[in-house]
Amino acid sequence: MAKKAKKLSAEELEQVRKAVNTANNFTAQLGQLEIQKAQLLSQALKAQAQVAEEQKILEEKYGSVSVNLETGEITETVEE
Repeated sequence: MAKKAKKLSAEELEQVRKAVNTANNFTAQLGQLEIQKAQLLSQALKAQAQVAEEQKILEEKYGSVSVNLETGEITETVEE
């Protein structure tokens, strides 16, 4: 005679399912955040490259200077 398989109660099964679903949802959210992080990192690197390009253009035009970003005033940088 085959043994009858033991089963969780409906309440226990529901609790386990809820816990697993919650864990899966958090895992999915973390994955989405990692994708957003990678996209933002890429955008930040592009922005830094653009700043470097702008600095290069200004240095070619004005030489080694500091720029006041509030007023646009430039002052020569003293190299030691």
